[in-house]
Amino acid sequence: MKPTNIKDPEYFHKVVDCQYACPAHTPVPEYIRLIAAERYGEAYMVNWESNVFPGVLGRTCDRPCEPACRRGRVDEEPVAICRLKRVAADNKGDVSAAMPVAPDIKKQGRVALIGAGPASLTVARDLAPLGYEIDLFDDQPLAGGFMRSQIPVFRLPPEVLDEEVGFVLDLGIKQHFRHYVDSLGAVLEKDYDAIFVGTGAQVAQSRVLLPMPAYAVPHFMHFLENLV
Repeated sequence: MKPTNIKDPEYFHKVVDCQYACPAHTPVPEYIRLIAAERYGEAYMVNWESNVFPGVLGRTCDRPCEPACRRGRVDEEPVAICRLKRVAADNKGDVSAAMPVAPDIKKQGRVALIGAGPASLTVARDLAPLGYEIDLFDDQPLAGGFMRSQIPVFRLPPEVLDEEVGFVLDLGIKQHFRHYVDSLGAVLEKDYDAIFVGTGAQVAQSRVLLPMPAYAVPHFMHFLENLV
């Protein structure tokens, strides 16, 4: 057997099954310990550093961490990791003092983000504190992307989404809403140092299983958008 390579961070990820199963590798044991100590704000910030939208994910995540949870091999059910994330988000109190602050003088360059969904907002969250000047474009009146247009409000209350999107926008992001970008060439001409296209998968696939023509069945994206 080969000796363990402790210089490889993947080894430590694999030791904690739930953390390794999480696409963001959120340190699950750390924030659960903080929740157990009723330190909800700190637990929230541990989540926020990894996945940006803990309040959203605590209500909507597919929770791949839970099938990997070791307690599921011992007890009948795994730890309710996703719901604990919501507990931290709903009881965090005022965490504004713990949020990063963007420098007043931008020295790193200009970045254009096309689309204001979770991908672009994550890029903005990571780059703005480093001193990048961020321009955020979206044809919708509010940021959030599919989190806002595809998730019903009974599952994701607007105030939860507004707060977490606001944490990002408050980092000095220049917002260009109701602005449809119809030409990447025009954006390139503005001499941005980088351009990130985070428009999402906007075209729904037609999967008609019922004995009726395809045009009679609404695409799920259109259906959810009308429902929201």
